[in-house]
Amino acid sequence: MTKIKETTKQFNATEIAWGFPKFIHLDELNDSSSGFMVNDTCIIEVQILVSKSEQENQVDQQVNKIDDNHDIDKPIKHTDIFLPKETFPTSFGELVDFQGLGKIEQAFVPLLEEVFSRHPSLIDCQQKRSGRFVEWAFTALGRVLHFLKTKKVKDMDGDACNNLQIFWEELKMFRFDLTWLEPHVQSALAMKTCIERAVRVKRTREDVTALEMETKRLKAKMIQAEVDLEIARRDFVKAKEGFEECDLDAELGYGEP
Repeated sequence: MTKIKETTKQFNATEIAWGFPKFIHLDELNDSSSGFMVNDTCIIEVQILVSKSEQENQVDQQVNKIDDNHDIDKPIKHTDIFLPKETFPTSFGELVDFQGLGKIEQAFVPLLEEVFSRHPSLIDCQQKRSGRFVEWAFTALGRVLHFLKTKKVKDMDGDACNNLQIFWEELKMFRFDLTWLEPHVQSALAMKTCIERAVRVKRTREDVTALEMETKRLKAKMIQAEVDLEIARRDFVKAKEGFEECDLDAELGYGEP
């Protein structure tokens, strides 16, 4: 007996659904006459296809279109090739012209100038691209640089790591040579584990400090108890001096008649 449910489900960073809330009723599954259970065994087959996101496909299509239509030694006009606006939803401020290559977030300009002076190939590899494509590419690069420049180790919680991972994946779509940048990104992404361990170390240190203080308090209390015990022993010795034991349960009596 086979029961098939065909559908397409896309899972990504913004999709929190886990799949189907219901596939088959449990009573139907356990019903021996239905044929799903054979010798207490039910075989479930799932086909999963891992594919590029729509944004990645659109970027690849634009890159391939440029590569196919233009000679490698011939510069192209800065025509508009549009990428999805959702690719870069975060704005960091005013847009300014960047070296005649396009409009870039002002906060990114000094960061881009710094890395371009050390890695001129970053500009060279974009010479064949359209103006709009170059803007998207440099914006993606600037966004990662801005993140690494402005964030501190203590800021790298789960959300920050997820954001950086998204920024990094989108930047890689533009085919820069990022071998110089990748170690810094991976190091930043690893900070989440570092922070978690730092928090755990801090908490255990606080526990140790609290227990040490409690131990000192108990030791001081023990010392005082030993002093009190010694005093009580001396008082007991003095109280016994000249004291004769007597039967406290004996009758007092009043003499013979």
